[in-house]
Amino acid sequence: MNDPLGALLRRLEAVIAPVENAFNLIAGILIFALMALGVVQIVLRTVFASPLLGYIDIVELSMVGFAVLAIAFVQRVGGHVRMELVIQKLRGRLLWFFELLGSSLAIFVVSILIPYSYDHFQRAFQFGDSTIDLELATWPAKLVVPVALTLLLLRLCIQFLGYARLLINPTLPQLGIPALKRPEEVAAEEIRLAGGGDESDTTPK
Repeated sequence: MNDPLGALLRRLEAVIAPVENAFNLIAGILIFALMALGVVQIVLRTVFASPLLGYIDIVELSMVGFAVLAIAFVQRVGGHVRMELVIQKLRGRLLWFFELLGSSLAIFVVSILIPYSYDHFQRAFQFGDSTIDLELATWPAKLVVPVALTLLLLRLCIQFLGYARLLINPTLPQLGIPALKRPEEVAAEEIRLAGGGDESDTTPK
C-alpha cells in the first residue's frame, strides 16, 4: 500500500524519539538526585543541626528540569491527563477529526509559549539573574523551558500528521500517535503492575 505519510512519520520518529528518551532520562536522574539531596538535607539538619547551604536554590533550579524535560516523552506515550468523556465514545474519522483538532490547539498554545519562555531566558542571561543564597545563574534553568517546549512542539506536529493520516484513511495502522486505551484497560494494567501477578491466574491457593 502506498503510504508516503507513514514513511515520513517513521523517519521522524527515528530522529525525535531518541531525543525524547534522553530528555526523559535526564529528568529521572534529576528527580533521583533531588531525592538523595533531600535525604542529606534532613540528616544534616536534624542530626548535626547544620542544614545544607543553598538547598532551596538547588531545588529551585533543578525542579524546572524534571518538570518540563519529560513533557514530550509523556505526550508521545499518552501519559498525560486527558478529559475523554466524549472522545472515548467516538470512532473512525470522527475520532481522528477531534484528535486532530486537539493537536491543532496544542500546537497553537505551545507556539505562543516558546517565544515568551525564550524571552524570560534572554532577560535572565542579559541581567545576570541569580539565586539568593549561592548566587547561581538562573539562565540555564530558564533555557531548558523553551528547549523542552520546542521538542514538545515537534512531537505535537508528528501527532498532527498521524491524526491527519488516519482521518484520510482510518484503515491504516496507527503511527506517530499515542496508543488509545480505555479507562478500564488503564485500570487493569495498573492493577497488574501493582500486584505483580498474572490476572489470568484465578486458581485458589
